[in-house]
Amino acid sequence: MNSFRSLGGERGGRIGFLVALGLAVGLIALSVMTGTASAGSVSCGGTVTADSEHHAENSLKYSVKCSEDIQGYSIVSNRSVGYFSTETTVLAGTEVAPGEAFTCEGAIPGNGIGCYGKMTAGNAVEGFIGTTDELCEALVQPKFWVVALTTQIAKEKPFPLTSEPFQLGIRCSALNVKKKAKDKAIKLCAKVKQADGRKARAAAKKRCKKAQAASKRAQRA
Repeated sequence: MNSFRSLGGERGGRIGFLVALGLAVGLIALSVMTGTASAGSVSCGGTVTADSEHHAENSLKYSVKCSEDIQGYSIVSNRSVGYFSTETTVLAGTEVAPGEAFTCEGAIPGNGIGCYGKMTAGNAVEGFIGTTDELCEALVQPKFWVVALTTQIAKEKPFPLTSEPFQLGIRCSALNVKKKAKDKAIKLCAKVKQADGRKARAAAKKRCKKAQAASKRAQRA
């Protein structure tokens, strides 16, 4: 079962080290293997869609497929990430691929996650990620990219190499920042009078002021 949380500290640094190591080794290898087909030959693609399986706010489902076996991947975005599934499922067609899965880590809030595990070429990994704010409440279209970690061969020796970033398909039909910000402020401020008790009213006022400030910033943009 997928869980929505972040794993920080020492474990959070492990995937960062893994990807950084792959990139560093890959760059060294490229310096002596320029033009060879084996370097960075993997290609990946996928989508990010609205999540209909969970009730978490601003939840999105992503699916990634690559042309080669991978041992890890990172997803980065121009949106702030508020939560994500720490365990992801790998599918071979419509069935779960035996012995294949990923564990994901990252900072909360942040702009991406790193995942380690394994997936066979042609299979698809599925996971969930949630944005801090509503996806289409922004001045620019949302963008998500995936970077894969593979094992390449040079002079009969394997070495890790990260791919170029591949953009995942997603697009808001409309970006109506000003109206959405104003409507959100009105909605939250209306809850101040409905709040039951001093603490609830204070919390509602805080959310109201925050939304009003965000609305003012949007109107000036």
